[in-house]
Order: sequence, then C-alpha cells, then structure tokens
Amino acid sequence: MHLRAFLLLLLATLGSCSVSQPAIPMSRFTQGELGVVADFARKEATTGPVENQALVLNVLAQCELLQGDVDAAWQHFGAAARIMGNWQTSGGEEFKAIVGSESSKGYTGDPYEKAMNAYYLGMCYLMKGEPDNARAAFKKGILADAESGDEKFQADFTLLFWLAGRMSRAMGTPADAEDFFKEAKQADVFSRGHGSRGEVGNPLLASPLGGNLVVLAEVGMGPEKFAAGGEGELARFRPRWSDAHHAQVWIDGESRGPTWTLADVDYQARTRGGTEMEGIRQGKAVFKSVTRAAGIGALYLAAGDSSSTGARDKALVGAGLLVLAALTSTRADTRHWATLPSTVQAATFDVAPGEHTIRIDFHSSNGQVIPELTQTFVVTTREGAESYCMFRSLPRMDRFPRSKP
Repeated sequence: MHLRAFLLLLLATLGSCSVSQPAIPMSRFTQGELGVVADFARKEATTGPVENQALVLNVLAQCELLQGDVDAAWQHFGAAARIMGNWQTSGGEEFKAIVGSESSKGYTGDPYEKAMNAYYLGMCYLMKGEPDNARAAFKKGILADAESGDEKFQADFTLLFWLAGRMSRAMGTPADAEDFFKEAKQADVFSRGHGSRGEVGNPLLASPLGGNLVVLAEVGMGPEKFAAGGEGELARFRPRWSDAHHAQVWIDGESRGPTWTLADVDYQARTRGGTEMEGIRQGKAVFKSVTRAAGIGALYLAAGDSSSTGARDKALVGAGLLVLAALTSTRADTRHWATLPSTVQAATFDVAPGEHTIRIDFHSSNGQVIPELTQTFVVTTREGAESYCMFRSLPRMDRFPRSKP
C-alpha cells in the first residue's frame, strides 16, 4: 500500500513539472482580431509561466507591429530576443531538461524561431530609421539559423541575407551589400533544391538593389509542432492549411506585379536539423521502454513465486524498475511560435517621391483573389530613400496607419 501511494505521488509530481504550449486564441488571430490576441499575450507575459515569457512576448510584439505600433513591438521583440539569445543554460537547467521534462525549461525557440525574431526586430529598427541596427539584427538572425544541427542547412535563410544586403547599401557599404546578395542567391538555390518553396528566376535576387519601395507580404500560417515516436520523443512539424498562396501588388490603382518568396518558414522549421537533446530523448525512449517491460516482467514473476521472500524481492525490483521508467522523461517540447506566417514574400518597385496608395490582393493556389484579405496602406516616399511596408494575409487588416513623412 505504501509503495502504491508513493508511485501515485511520484507520477503526479512528474506530471506537474512540464509547461505546455500557451493557449493562444489562434481562431481570433486568423480572424484578424489582433487586439484580443495582444491582450492575451500581454496577460500571459506578466501572470503566466515565466518559462513561456519569450514565446508570448513574440506573439504580443507581432500583433503590435501589425497594428502599427512599431515602438511597442521593438521593445517586446527585443525583450524576447534577450531571453532567446541566452543560449548558454546553467548546469542545473541542463540537468533538469535531461532528467525531467524538456518543457520544464524556459522556451528559447528553435533556430528558425530565433531567426524570425531577429527578422522582426530588424524590421522594427528599419522602420525607426536605423539601418545599421537593422542590419545587425538580420545578421543575428543569420547566426541563429546557423544553430541548426545539420550543417548543410546552416546558412539558407534567403530573406535575412537579402535584407542585410539592402541595409548595407543604405549604410553606404556596397561591397558588404554585394557579399550579402551573393549569399542570398546561394541560399535560395540551396533551399529550393532541398524542398523550399520559391521561384526560379526570382527578380529580387537577380536585381537585388532594384526599387525604392519594398512591399513585404507574410502569407499563410506557419507550421505546427507536435510530438511523434512511440514515447513522444521526436519533435516534428506539420504545415497548417491556408487559403492564401501569394499576393499581387497595386500602386495608385495600377497592377504592378506579384510578390516573390524569400523565406519558407515551414521549410526552415522542418530542416532545423537534429539536436543533441533529440538524440538524448531517443536514447531515453529506448531505455524507458526496456525498463518498463523489465519491471512488468519482474512483477509477473513475483506473482508466480511461491516463496514470500522471493516474491517480495522480485516485486521490489519490478517496482523499482517501473519507478525508474516513470522518472525518465522522453517527451519532446512542442512549444512553438504559432502565429508565424508560412512564407515571407516581397516585391520592389520604383515610385516617384510623394504619397502612394498600396493595395495588396492575396490569391489562393488556383489564382483566385480572396476578397476578405485585400488591404490598403498609404505610404509616403522621399527622394533618395527607401520605403518599406508590411502586410499579413489576415482579414480586418485595413487598419494600417499612414506612414510618417
């Protein structure tokens, strides 16, 4: 009786150690109700599990950026970056992640999530008129992508190289810009060769310095992370379905062309590479299965042992093995940044200085316009300067403020 009570208490304690994916109201996000999602993330950041703080801060900042509050977004993306950038964990945290539940440690994101945080932080700096800090953020994202365990996927984030090149040009360092654009072309060829969505002959890469107006379109919903394997030890990604596939840009009532893919977030997620932690989990899964089977076998033998001493010894061995199996946590951490887009696309245009109305139509895979996703943005361009505007394939997004002259 005492042993049974101990086991129940132990299992209850183990079950309470992990931290789950925040209950982000995704249906409200996909309906464009950004205020509701921002309120949730803001509350979670202050009263929810501290282990999830970086995750919910990213969601909050994303909503703020889409609502046009660049300063608030910059602050919260920066706060999340400081948490996610703390890649060296204490010995105690590493031990807890190996022996206990992996999701009991603080969320710092997979390499693709760190890279996307750097992308957004860089865009905030860019919109604040700080191309040098924007380039530093994009370079940080390139380094974050290089954390992927599989070396061949460590430098294939085309979008970040391309943006770093644009920032280098704005900073007056054309040689650096040329180097970044060369890397962008190589990343595009490599990633498309390994399953990334993209277009052959992408004009943004063929003529990377073209246009003084850059339109960025975030399309679809990013991947979902789930646990696979017999013991839930493998972290895997699956795509989320979305109507939107690509976009068409209109400027002052004139159709000016489609957007082109520079980042496939689904591809970046699934090719993040094997990690040391995943290898540990796979080994623990085998150990857990064998130990559990041995424990059950020992208890079975105890039941058939006519000797009270022998039965007791076998029962203690079996119970000990079952306790050890219960103590061995194998389940992968499935927390993920669920509000990311599926792809980031872009287009560049030459426009005269002055005020322009940008309209963007999102199209389905069969080329049909999705009316509820159409949105407009008024931008003011200046002589000798670049202007950027961002769109997301969500409804109710015709709320972008006018850009400051």
